[in-house]
Amino acid sequence: MRRKVSVDLVALVLAVALGISVTLVMAAVIINVVSKRSPTPTLGENATQVLTAIIGGLIGVLGGYVGARVQQRNDKDQDKGDSI
Repeated sequence: MRRKVSVDLVALVLAVALGISVTLVMAAVIINVVSKRSPTPTLGENATQVLTAIIGGLIGVLGGYVGARVQQRNDKDQDKGDSI
């Protein structure tokens, strides 16, 4: 018998992926700064845009799942209230 995957499990997986990706990005920046040993540790413009896109995309997808879950609960609550 197959078990249905709930939206909450998907949101949890997305949240964990977001945490891991942010941690890996921070580690990459620290390694980049330490290896170059430059007096002003900065990221390039392209790297900043890529990081913003990746993190923003993950947050957007996570927000979409959470919003869908809230909407489903509201729809169920309204259906129960109408039948009374």
